[in-house]
Formats: sequence, C-alpha cells, structure tokens
Amino acid sequence: MQCRDSGTTHGARHQDPHHLIVNIQLSGFAISALCAKFQSAVAVREPTRDPPQFVAHPAGFARLVERLSRQKQIALDTEAASFHRYVDRVYLIQVTDDEGTVLVDPLAIEDLSPLGRILADPSIEIVLHDADYDLRILNRDYGFSARNLFDTRVAAQFVGEPAVGLGALLERYFSITINKKLQRADWSRRPLTSDMIEYAADDTRYLPALRDRLKAELELIGRLDWATEEFKLLEHLRWTQPVSDELAFTRIKGAKSLPPRSLAILRELHLWRESTAKSLDRAPFRVLANSALLAVARIAPRDVSRLKGIAGLPESAVDRYGTAIVDAVIKGLGIPRKELPAIERPARLEHDREYDRRLERLKNLRNKRAKDIKMDPGMLCPNGTLQAVARAAPKTEKQLARIKELKEWQTSVLDPPTILSTVRGEDSG
Repeated sequence: MQCRDSGTTHGARHQDPHHLIVNIQLSGFAISALCAKFQSAVAVREPTRDPPQFVAHPAGFARLVERLSRQKQIALDTEAASFHRYVDRVYLIQVTDDEGTVLVDPLAIEDLSPLGRILADPSIEIVLHDADYDLRILNRDYGFSARNLFDTRVAAQFVGEPAVGLGALLERYFSITINKKLQRADWSRRPLTSDMIEYAADDTRYLPALRDRLKAELELIGRLDWATEEFKLLEHLRWTQPVSDELAFTRIKGAKSLPPRSLAILRELHLWRESTAKSLDRAPFRVLANSALLAVARIAPRDVSRLKGIAGLPESAVDRYGTAIVDAVIKGLGIPRKELPAIERPARLEHDREYDRRLERLKNLRNKRAKDIKMDPGMLCPNGTLQAVARAAPKTEKQLARIKELKEWQTSVLDPPTILSTVRGEDSG
C-alpha cells in the first residue's frame, strides 16, 4: 500500500454538538508506523504484465466464462469507437482475473449473455476504472447490468488523489507508464495491431493491484463506506436512449450569432451531415467539421466553385460533397421568411435573493468541511447538490433526507443539524 503523510486521518466522530469529523494530527513517524501495521494486515497484489489472450471463437468464449464463474473478482473494461463511427457499439471487452488477461472480440461472438450473468453475480466483484460509460454501453448493446462494483477512479477521488486518470494512478502507485498514443484508436478495425492489443490489456491487467491499494487506503482513512455507497449507485446505471434532437444545430459554437437566414442554412447543412455520416457509419465531424458548417452557412455559396477557399473546408470535402453542400445551402435559402428558425432565449427567472444567500452559505459550509478532511469540494458535494438543498430549504432532518441528490455519506460529513442551521442562516459556530 502506498501511504502518504497527509497529516490527518478521518472517520471518527467529534463529540461536540455538531458531530464534526475528527482530524487527528499525526506525525510523519506515526503515519509511517500506522501504514506499516496496516500493510502487514492487508494482502495487496503486485501488478503483473502477463501476455493477453485473444478470444474470437465461441468455444474459447465458453471456456473463458466457465473460468470467470470460479473467480471472486474480475477487472473489466470495454472499447468503443464513437470517435470514428456514427453508430457506436462495443468493439472489444477486456477482462483480467487471477489467471491472466483476456480480450474478447464481440464482433466474433454472437451470444455474449453468459458474460452478462457473470457481471450480475453478486458473489463476484467487478473492478472497473471510471465505470459509468462502460456500464451504460454494456447495458445499451447487450442489456447487461452489474453488481458488486469497485470503481478505482471513484476510490482515488475519495483518498484524495489529485489526478485520477488510470495513467496517472498507475504512475503514482506502480511507476508504470502507459502509452497514450492509442487513446482514440479505431477499435472497429480488424485485425487489431499488436500495439492495440497491448494497450487494451493495460486497461485491466493492473486494476486488481490498484484496487487493493486504494481499498487499503480507504479503510485506513475511514472512507470505505463512503466509496461503497457510490459503488452501489453505479449498479443502477442504465443506458437512456437520446430523444431526437431537432435543435442540435443551434448548439454548434457560433450558431447563436447567426441571423435567421444563415441559421436556416446551418440547419439544412447539419441535417445533410447527419444523414451522410449515418450512411457512411462515420462520426459526423469526420464528414465535415462544425467550423466548416458555420462558415458555409455565413457565406451561403450557390455553386461549388465558391466553396473553395472557405476556412475549414478541405478541398477533398469539396470534391466529394460539394454538390450536396450547395444543395443544402439552396434549400436553406428557399425557406419562407416566416418559417425561418430562431433561437429562443429562456425566460429570465425572478431573482430569488434568499435562495442565493442559502446557496452561498451552503457552499461555505461545504468548502470548510472539504478543507478539514482534505477532499476536493466538488467531490464532497457538487454545486448541483447544494443547489437542490438551497431550493428545497429543508426545515427538518426528515425533509433533508428526502432530497434525492444528497447522498447519505455527504449528509453524514456535512452533518444534518449543521446543514439545517446553515440553511436557516444561523451561526453554527
């Protein structure tokens, strides 16, 4: 375990009326002694760089599932290709267990449902890093959901790591440097290169050892229960189908400055690009960048020759799509004036000064507690959660408990009586 001399440990309760979290000041010697004692009591694994196996056949997948069903813990990651493809999907699944690391090719395995049963087995801990997206796309593509999760990114936030990306944590804990050049690789391509296989394996092969160290630190500083509550919430993540967004073109940077006629042209260009990207299964920005759409909408060229030289519009795009781009421009120019789009400005809400004051007091409380326990204020309690409390203006602990944005561990750290007195504007001392 890698212990740092943070100067404090946390987890006990102060005996004053506000039940503040204790900050026990320890010397460097005491911290080291405590870490050494803790290390001797907790088994932590060392990272291994085992060569990965590649499974692209149903028989090999069946053997893998049988093997995983015997494990108490597996590390998991996925690779998609939203940076390259219009239709995003899972293109690779990486798993690591006590026997090694395996890469599963979901393009070659027709039925992945046995893996879903593994993920849903509460007796098997599933270790991920930054689990949110992986869990959502596994649910989207296969209907999977997972139980008994451990997210190393969340754990790193709770132990106070300043950088919580996987690369930074592996460098911090194991002096391992991961090659980042393949972060935006096209995982839909086949065959995968040897560099891609190694890169993908790195995403899970070190997670079990990282999990051990982070869990040990969470136990040491008394925050494992906090992290566990966050892990339980991840079990409920599901993919939500985005609704058709007819106003997506208005969110292109610079669109709000366009006059109505140019905005109509931008809408037609955006519709053309979406249709083209979908037919090519290519990410929309790889068909034409937003900056090019905006420039064409402003200039409104009526023939292909006028497209050349427009900033951000490559000659190759003019050669390939020039006629279609001009057709979209002409369609936008032909829209009747009364049907031109306009960006509606949201109605200004009546200013609530009492709400503002409640929110400011809650932020001060949050910031003070965060400093006390050496945690990032946004991790302790995001502004959106404080806004929910300020809007609800709870008068009792029962009302406070009904604010769904406020988690139990956050309520505990901030202390219910203190939150209520802060909402009321009373001096909590």
